[in-house]
Amino acid sequence: MIDTAARMDDVAAEVDAWAQQLSTELFDRGEALYNGSPADTDSRYVYERMGSAGIIGLGWPEALGGRAMDPIDVVNIEEVLGYNWLPLCSYLLTVKTIGQAILKFGSPELIDRFVPDMVAGRIMFCQGFSEPSAGSDLASLRTKATRSGADWVVNGHKIWTSSAEVADWMYLAVRTDPDLPRHKGLSVMLLDMHAPGVKVDVHHTLGGTTFGEVILTDVHVPAENMIGEVNDGWTVLMGSLDFERVTSEKVGVAFWVLDQIEPMASPEQRKRLLALRGELQACRRLGHEATRLINRGEKVSRVSSMCKLSVALAMEKSAALSLDVLGVSGLVDRGPSDVSGGRLAAFQRASVSMLIAGGSCDVQRKVIAQQGMGLPR
Repeated sequence: MIDTAARMDDVAAEVDAWAQQLSTELFDRGEALYNGSPADTDSRYVYERMGSAGIIGLGWPEALGGRAMDPIDVVNIEEVLGYNWLPLCSYLLTVKTIGQAILKFGSPELIDRFVPDMVAGRIMFCQGFSEPSAGSDLASLRTKATRSGADWVVNGHKIWTSSAEVADWMYLAVRTDPDLPRHKGLSVMLLDMHAPGVKVDVHHTLGGTTFGEVILTDVHVPAENMIGEVNDGWTVLMGSLDFERVTSEKVGVAFWVLDQIEPMASPEQRKRLLALRGELQACRRLGHEATRLINRGEKVSRVSSMCKLSVALAMEKSAALSLDVLGVSGLVDRGPSDVSGGRLAAFQRASVSMLIAGGSCDVQRKVIAQQGMGLPR
């Protein structure tokens, strides 16, 4: 169990040592090899180990099993976990996004029912937002929930659903009133992934990870599993995305990439590398500011979108620089000429999706322009 009562520097050092050891164990187990994006890679083994080490819910109330740490310290710990290339997808969805949303919008009964098991590492979530015709334009989703007695009956099709194949529950966005305007009539509920009518197909990505395609056919969801009010799901969804867009773990990943290539960089390349380190420091500061705003309950969409955009662009630049430094060897992910266990090659491939996943860069620019600069729609 990590000693969170110690000085923050000591806590970070302890987490770093723990994460290094766990990363070695994963390699020996043959898990998470050749993945280019730790934030998009799953491991129930890692998630359970995080629970037993007390790393899940570090900032949550002690009464619910958390450690009541300062939120800024929590995102710093997440950066350390990313630096050590741990599979973090289930943690980021279950804890950082969905757990936070349940704490903010969920009923006391749902909080008591789900949060302690999250903290212990016993249950994992996926997020059912995107659809074939509703990606970044979330308000156009078509998955429908119809009330039937004490349940909602759900029918629809979700895609790009990270962790779907390992999740116990889905944090699901549905349309509960098709007659209301598209930003209205949406609701959010918790769906049991083992319920009858749930079908998951798994697709592999260029970066060595996976995503799920989920078909929902007459799936019954108890009415008490609703998050927030019926037809007020847009409020819940936007609050959830604010948590998701603070991607501190990716800052750690990018710093790891730069540390790997620096010894092989030319003097001119080191100038670019130094500039990128400065950009990542700025990304870190933006993450801290967004976290403070979230913690104070203030409007944060502008800053959280700045976080998401700046980190995505920095990851793209880090991938491009690594290829410039390594040449063709930077494209070899396994074999005698691979570099850093093939992670840099996989990172290069995964970097393409980083400009899109979780909300495209253009969507983030639109949010910044409208909510940060007051520009018209």
